[in-house]
Amino acid sequence: MSQTLDRALTILDLVAEKPRRVNEVAASLDVHPSTALRLLHTLRRHGFVYELDDHHYRLGPGMFRLAFQALAGIDLRTVARPHMEQLSRVTLETVHLGILGGEEVVYVDKVTSPHPVMMQSRIGAIAPIHATGVSKAILAYLPADKRNRLLEGRTFTPFTPFTITSREELEADLAATRERGYARDNQEHSVGIHCVAAPILAGDDEVLGAFSVSAPTSRVDEAMLLSFVPALQAAVHKTSEHFGSRLNA
Repeated sequence: MSQTLDRALTILDLVAEKPRRVNEVAASLDVHPSTALRLLHTLRRHGFVYELDDHHYRLGPGMFRLAFQALAGIDLRTVARPHMEQLSRVTLETVHLGILGGEEVVYVDKVTSPHPVMMQSRIGAIAPIHATGVSKAILAYLPADKRNRLLEGRTFTPFTPFTITSREELEADLAATRERGYARDNQEHSVGIHCVAAPILAGDDEVLGAFSVSAPTSRVDEAMLLSFVPALQAAVHKTSEHFGSRLNA
């Protein structure tokens, strides 16, 4: 293996563990910081890492696009698809399936609403972990230590005036999610779009992913959105049953 490729792959392992500064990467590789910076810039151009505001580097969306390609044939999508389609038929709204890939939640499947006005999203896109229903449904049901690792040092980017922007506020929201059994996104990622979401669980309490039902506020008010919750919970329950879980009953 070439030295450059070996160093680049080592960098990906390093930033997958936690965000790293250039000097940290250089020290781990035993190279000059300028060499580490050149490698990081190359990886950034290809989307495999990105630079945070504090000049730390972490895995970028290119890694998650590759992960999606690898996950394209996973059994969860096959099992989930008919339940997603049924949920969309009942609600007439867009249904997403999201999973945790690395440190981010990725949309891996979607059933589009028949309405002309709908949520604009794409399979393979990252769902910000603090600002979408599907992400919060997954995050709320992760073991506390794993949730802490995902949230430690994270920047809570505001996407709209309604976005959660602090760890304390997010933790309160996740506690409410666990108590009621579903997550809410109240225009937190996109103004004019809200959603409800619930987790898919395996028999050992592992969080496999989550479904969300998303709709424009112009067509679906809060009361109508919440009326979708029983159908949403039935869909995740039926999907979870395939993996040995009865916790959503």
